[in-house]
Amino acid sequence: MSLITQIKKRLTGLSFSQEYLCISLEDLASPLRVFLTSPGGNHDVTKTHLFLGYKPLIIGLIYPDQKNVTASLKMPEEISLHFTNGNFEGNCKWQGFEADRKSIARLRLRKKEMRRLGSKMIYFYEGIDGVHFFIRRQQQWINNLREKVRFRKAGNVTLPGNLYQQIRIAYSVPRVISIITISDGDKINMFPTDLHGLVSDEYYVGSLRIAGRVNEQVEQWKKITISTVDAARYVETYALGKNHMTELRGKENFSCHDMLSENFQHALPVGTNHYRELMWKDSIDLGIHRIHFYEIICSRAVSDSGSTLAHIHQYYGQWREDHGLKANYLLR
Repeated sequence: MSLITQIKKRLTGLSFSQEYLCISLEDLASPLRVFLTSPGGNHDVTKTHLFLGYKPLIIGLIYPDQKNVTASLKMPEEISLHFTNGNFEGNCKWQGFEADRKSIARLRLRKKEMRRLGSKMIYFYEGIDGVHFFIRRQQQWINNLREKVRFRKAGNVTLPGNLYQQIRIAYSVPRVISIITISDGDKINMFPTDLHGLVSDEYYVGSLRIAGRVNEQVEQWKKITISTVDAARYVETYALGKNHMTELRGKENFSCHDMLSENFQHALPVGTNHYRELMWKDSIDLGIHRIHFYEIICSRAVSDSGSTLAHIHQYYGQWREDHGLKANYLLR
């Protein structure tokens, strides 16, 4: 490590230059677990929470339809999420909620909306506050100062105040980067998304920026295909990010798989592991994002590569590095 790199690490706490670190989801050892605490108790929501918006932070929580469960599962107005490197132990308090002294990050959230999708309910919570211990407080303060003077490209979303910390926390859980294909029957568009997830075998949810061109395309054509891709395609997948603001174009402008989706006959990206064909049903607006609800038309495996592209925030990656939890980061 060079002297300059050592000085930077001491000041900022960071040895990674990229804000988001690509990984193979299956290869990340010892990922964090997420526990919800409320006046009704605490339980593990690692696999039943979805990250769906970042201005404000929006977290979706999936539960069985409350017509079929006890009233004790009714969701309170405020909750907290605790990110731990193991089991949760309620041994202290944080902002009035049961907490664990060993938790690495915490979020406080307030209920905004709810929606019934078949046999499931999805509750949407907005971030109020967040605190993490990925790097030291002094280093967080220095990095916040750097953010204030950093040049930002036109179109980039600013994340004021504590919101940036909340987003860093949300990205401490690996978020799968999938590629959406949309078509008018002739031309297509392909673009990546990481704000999405499975609600049940029948329904899917995902969000897009209201001001984005792809949001209009989804609402116009209503049929989309969403594909998980092999982690080896990380460079090409990130490069598709520019397509969020582009029009539909001919297939020759994209790297396509030789297989088409079963019903919609949509082009699939090279490296597809699995795809779902989704039919748009409805949407709601929360902050800068429009959250779309889809019915799943079909779900098909294409390849069994055992490697799914995802990414985490550099702060959590740094915490892992500092605690001896190595990972094969795919640096662009």
